[in-house]
Amino acid sequence: MRRPRLSLVLVAFLVLVGWGPANAVPPERADVMDQGGGAVYAPDGAKLVRQADGIAASVTMPTPEPGTYQYPVGTEPGHPEVFTLWMFVFNHPENCATPFECGPGDFTNENVRFGVYNPAGHVTGGGKLTLSGRVGVGDEPEPPPPGVVNDFPLSNPAGAEIHLAVTSHGALDPATLPEEFRIPTGPPDRWWVALFR
Repeated sequence: MRRPRLSLVLVAFLVLVGWGPANAVPPERADVMDQGGGAVYAPDGAKLVRQADGIAASVTMPTPEPGTYQYPVGTEPGHPEVFTLWMFVFNHPENCATPFECGPGDFTNENVRFGVYNPAGHVTGGGKLTLSGRVGVGDEPEPPPPGVVNDFPLSNPAGAEIHLAVTSHGALDPATLPEEFRIPTGPPDRWWVALFR
């Protein structure tokens, strides 16, 4: 009879001192900015959960209406359309040119330990677009964009600066699936972006 009672006391103590789920880190939230970053497209539409062994991310936003937005080079409107989620990881944002405000100029700074991931893709099917995925510590990033020499895996989930980008691939072409979900599209002013700094 003593052992169960002792276990309950120990659990209660751990919760009180902050070692239990009562002290879990809440998700971070950020606005999803419209293409070009001039306005908010989806308030609090992006969510990030930092874990000891990775980062889970999701973006929920109104599905862009075909033909009403700027399309990446080489794509065109259609129905349905393909969208993908990209995660830009700056493992050591303190080393960015402007610390904790990383940007494209930091892609080639090896001290930043930058890497890019493609955690999700979706063919639209309704008024709301939700893309979600997870990147684990040590997961291999995607091949870097041309001119980018930085290609490091996630190593600092608690302190990394994370940029989430939703990209359009335009009209669905079944002949290009599933490879289409892993093809980056640009330029960056055609993305919907959320920043976690």
